[in-house]
Amino acid sequence: MLEVDRAQVLAFRLSRHHLVHRLPAGSLPEAAAAAGIQETPGRTAAVALHARVAGVTPAGLDRALRQDRSLLAAWAMRGAPYLVPTPDAGVFTTGAQPVGEESLRVFFGGWTASLAPVGVPLGELVTRAAAAAYQVLDGRQLPVDDLRHGIADRLPEIRGLTRPSGAHADLPEPLFRAAGQSGGVCIADTRRMTDALVARTDQWLGRSPPEPDAAAVRAELLRRYLRCYGPSSPQAFAEWTLRGLADVREVVAALGPELVEVRADGSVGMLLGADLEALESPPEPSGARLLPAHDPYLQQRDRERLLPDREQRRRLWRPVGAPGLVLLDGQAAGTWTSRRAGRTLRVTVEPFGLLSGPARRAVAAEADRIAPLRGADRAALEVGG
Repeated sequence: MLEVDRAQVLAFRLSRHHLVHRLPAGSLPEAAAAAGIQETPGRTAAVALHARVAGVTPAGLDRALRQDRSLLAAWAMRGAPYLVPTPDAGVFTTGAQPVGEESLRVFFGGWTASLAPVGVPLGELVTRAAAAAYQVLDGRQLPVDDLRHGIADRLPEIRGLTRPSGAHADLPEPLFRAAGQSGGVCIADTRRMTDALVARTDQWLGRSPPEPDAAAVRAELLRRYLRCYGPSSPQAFAEWTLRGLADVREVVAALGPELVEVRADGSVGMLLGADLEALESPPEPSGARLLPAHDPYLQQRDRERLLPDREQRRRLWRPVGAPGLVLLDGQAAGTWTSRRAGRTLRVTVEPFGLLSGPARRAVAAEADRIAPLRGADRAALEVGG
């Protein structure tokens, strides 16, 4: 059994996330193909793509999403909005769907008990909601909240439910997210933030996407997960997709011949056998990157591996208003936030330690490059004490 240390694991993951060397300009689909690019909070996907691809501009991203449509915005892992390569959409939608009632109960969380009085299995409710969305959106695009209410008009049994603790709306949001994972609907305009426009996928693309083979795309999503987050465990993959462990174990068993065990920092995890050599001798990262909150690299579930310090983990993964991560030569160097003041993007860095002069200059240059992605002309760097 191969045994590796923390540095090898993180360097391997950085490489697979395209955070060692940027991809050439125009490689947005290739960057998104690794593990998808989450688009929440709104307008953060552009910053995540900039960390991976040279020459990312708002116009170039808009062209990929709205003109040539090589990227598709859809509900994917955990029901969150993601940018994914259009040809691979089934991997990140159908491939991420919970299968079976136990898995759906994990996905629905507190809403499971609230929906129990409806007397309909969760899987059937998801199927009905997906069909209703397909009808509501026929020939038109709607703000996402209008779609929710259009579905509820066709499924009146989901109205008037007891809202679970922590829910922010009276309608069961996990139901709409699960229906979105069907792949029949997509997000037509992410620029409108929480009021995004949604459309039928076939009408948005001008063609019916191929029907994915469910078993094949479920297995492929696990492959992509392990390429980016391996070595890992079935439990971590279940958390990344938000589904039941038994559901995940079926996918792991189907992929069994391709998997090997690796010992990393004393724990054993699974890896694709084809990636053993890359894990053993990963390339060394260099340069500065400003990763936004919910960047794919920050979605690794073994957070203590990325940040062994508990206080640093608490500062980075906040439940509300989470900052981004500063990477310097592949090392986590601090958190960052930004706010626009006129045409200037004020970037505040809270370092985990001392930042040298060259390190500050590298971060300042990176902040300048992301300023246009946040609607500014320039950046002003402020470093906390």
